[in-house]
Amino acid sequence: MFYLLIIFIVILFLTLLTMSIASISAAPYVPLFKRDVRRMLEIAQVNSNDIVYDLGSGDGRMLVMAARKFEASECVGFEISFLPYLISKIKILLLGHNKKIKVIPKNLYTQNLKQATVITCFLLPHALKKLGPKFATELKPGTRIVSYAFRIPGLKRLKKDKPNPKSTAIHLYVV
Repeated sequence: MFYLLIIFIVILFLTLLTMSIASISAAPYVPLFKRDVRRMLEIAQVNSNDIVYDLGSGDGRMLVMAARKFEASECVGFEISFLPYLISKIKILLLGHNKKIKVIPKNLYTQNLKQATVITCFLLPHALKKLGPKFATELKPGTRIVSYAFRIPGLKRLKKDKPNPKSTAIHLYVV
């Protein structure tokens, strides 16, 4: 019983610590509605030739939909918060997509994004400001970037999608 309590305390500590770090560095874990996930992938025109990277992938819903509904060839997520990372790994394993979808528990700022043909993100403005120069220098021409809610400073927006006053804006950029 004592060991279970220790394990629970360690897991709780890791969860709180990593969620705090993620909230400060990029964004808190806020899951998107499935309709908004679909809208982001539709705006990016994801298809079977795409390698989709989700920065701050949370519970993996963007990756799963990109792989299952849009047939992306490969999906990679970066998530440093322990609990959403764990949930996404379990979800991907249970759905049988562990060969097509990878979730990496590493800092999104230090990862190589060169292989991506589509980048999706729901990050705070300070994180997008920090990533703007990385996108401009690291991504291949033609790479699509879709940002939920916030614009990416320094990049020219190609399209803004806001179907009605109550919906959240989605911003499309092409490098």
